[in-house]
Amino acid sequence: MATQKYEIPDDFLEAADRFVTLANEMGEQFSPDWVRAVLMYAAARYNAFNWLTSDEHHEQSLDAAAAYFRNEYETMFRENIKEIEPVYRGGMTGKPQ
Repeated sequence: MATQKYEIPDDFLEAADRFVTLANEMGEQFSPDWVRAVLMYAAARYNAFNWLTSDEHHEQSLDAAAAYFRNEYETMFRENIKEIEPVYRGGMTGKPQ
C-alpha cells in the first residue's frame, strides 16, 4: 500500500466510509455516473453554503475558494488512486479494464 504524506484520523475515515456506503447502496439502483454526479453536487452545495455563511466568505474571493476546493479534490482523488489501485488492480498501472 502507498504511504501517505499525513495521518488521517480513524473517525475521519469512518465518516467518509459512511458516505461511500450510501453511494454503494445508491449504485445498486442508479448508474455509477449518476451516483458520482450526486456526490459531487452534494459536496459542492454543502461547501458553497458553508463558504457563504462563514467569515471566510468575506476574506476569500469566489475564485480563490473555487481553486481551493478544486485543488483539494484533485489531491484527495490522486491520493485515493495511489492507495486503492494496488488492491483493485493487483498493482497494475494504466486505465481500468
